[in-house]
Amino acid sequence: MTATETIKQKWQRYRAWQHDPTHDTRRIDHSVTHHCANCGNDFVGAYCCDCGQRADTGRITWDSIRHGVMELWGLGTRSFPYTLWQLVWRPGYLIGDYLRGRRQLSYPPIKMLVIVALFTFLVFNFSDDTAESTVVEITNFDSFFDQTMDWFLKHLDWLMLFLMSLFILPTYALFRYSPRCPKHTLPEGFFIQVFISSLLLMFFIVYTLIVYTLSSLVPSNWANSNAIYAVSYVAVSLLLLRVYKQLFGFGWWATIWRLLLVLYCGAKLYGLTAELCYQFYSHYKHLPADNKYTFEHCVYSCLIALLLIAGCFIAAHAVEYIKKRLQR
Repeated sequence: MTATETIKQKWQRYRAWQHDPTHDTRRIDHSVTHHCANCGNDFVGAYCCDCGQRADTGRITWDSIRHGVMELWGLGTRSFPYTLWQLVWRPGYLIGDYLRGRRQLSYPPIKMLVIVALFTFLVFNFSDDTAESTVVEITNFDSFFDQTMDWFLKHLDWLMLFLMSLFILPTYALFRYSPRCPKHTLPEGFFIQVFISSLLLMFFIVYTLIVYTLSSLVPSNWANSNAIYAVSYVAVSLLLLRVYKQLFGFGWWATIWRLLLVLYCGAKLYGLTAELCYQFYSHYKHLPADNKYTFEHCVYSCLIALLLIAGCFIAAHAVEYIKKRLQR
């Protein structure tokens, strides 16, 4: 019984930490006047309004030594490792905190993404086998698409950044009217995808290292099988589902169908971008005209993509409007 209660208490503390990682540090009585030992100022609250020293600063303890060592190695509250730790265990809540202005809880997201992308580049170049890839002459859209995907798969950091940028507009259209992050803007959507890109890059780093290690221990071709890629696709989808559920606060089914539409719209935008790039490439290289992927086809694809995103926006707004009417 005691063990069960202990597990329950640990789970409750973990859930409380997920929603607010500073919940254990807010136990200072704001009705009491404190005297700052650093500058001598009398103040009310958790920090001195003149010098910024904490109100509970007292004698040096073992905990003071622990905090000092952590700060020495850059493991403080706003450090890079601590932000990555939060991004693993409370990704949606961390992003929501950042959007609501609690910037001191996280490392600067763009700087974090650059560091993670650089580390991803090093890992993938280290674990990549040196087998030469066959270069196919680009004569049509299919060969252009295959060559582009081959390059992206060898530079996963660039692929992730590109794909996440395509999710900004669909996420804005489908999750704008959410309980936990209502009416988020497109610049906020940019930072949402920056955080998600860092999380997914970390996942692929760990995933690649595991596959590389197992493939070196087990002499077989299982690492190149379709099952390995299928597992990665499922894992990425579950990660995105967890992030969107925590960030926007919808129920599971409401998050699932919206996320599926985001992925579908992202795939459509990816195909449209590939078509436009092929048009510029074929014009620059003076390739023969492709009867299937013409300029008129690209314009038609653009209109379809815009109508699809507009339809998603209208559908999401209509669903929330009907739910509010039923609740009344």
